[in-house]
Amino acid sequence: MTTISISVNGLERTVEQGTTLAALVEQLQTEARQETDPTAVATAVNEIFVSRSARETYTLQANDAVFTFSPITGG
Repeated sequence: MTTISISVNGLERTVEQGTTLAALVEQLQTEARQETDPTAVATAVNEIFVSRSARETYTLQANDAVFTFSPITGG
């Protein structure tokens, strides 16, 4: 198993090479004992927003900086 180092919300983390952003979000929610709900968080990688629909195909790379945050809704 080859791993890469990334940053998640400012903390260093190691994940398997080939991990998608969707898999990381699910893993983070599971570790936090939250319901696995992809709509519960918004994501950005290297300060660029990544939509929920793009997470499945977004493969994380070494040294990526991932941020998760509560999505803003309303009008």
